[in-house]
Amino acid sequence: MKPVLNVCIVLACLLTAGAVFAQAPTVTSSLTAQRVEMVDGKSQLKPAADGKPGDVIEYTGNYRNTGAAPVAQLQAVVPVPVGTTLIAGSVMPAAAQASTDGTTFAAMPLMRSVRQADGSQRRVAVPLADYRAVRWDIGALPAAGNTAVSLRVRIDTPALASAAPLVSATPKP
Repeated sequence: MKPVLNVCIVLACLLTAGAVFAQAPTVTSSLTAQRVEMVDGKSQLKPAADGKPGDVIEYTGNYRNTGAAPVAQLQAVVPVPVGTTLIAGSVMPAAAQASTDGTTFAAMPLMRSVRQADGSQRRVAVPLADYRAVRWDIGALPAAGNTAVSLRVRIDTPALASAAPLVSATPKP
């Protein structure tokens, strides 16, 4: 009888663990790209089917927790396409980090060391045209919760501009 009870306890534990894993939080994301037009001094968002140099595009990453449990330490990343320049002050929420390679992130404005003619080093701001991604530490996203992040870019050269960037959401380990 005792071995049967032990088997039942082990099966119950496995079934419970399976139910917990089956309810793991799931974050879905979507990205919209809209052209920003100024009308009577106010910005209006229009569909961005195509663009030309000088156009301003707003990328909005929308995140939704479709799971039954909150997601902790969520990070959202929106790449900045090649051939565009990030517009200063357009990152929302403003508390974000940026990257020139999509891998290493730091607080904005990004800074780098430049060797001077006399051999000394000087810290200078990285040009916004060199930014390739922006990342937000969303933190906790409750079950059935939504959040959005956005940034604006100006199209520099259509020949270099890549397709619409991917958007990602990753819980930190």
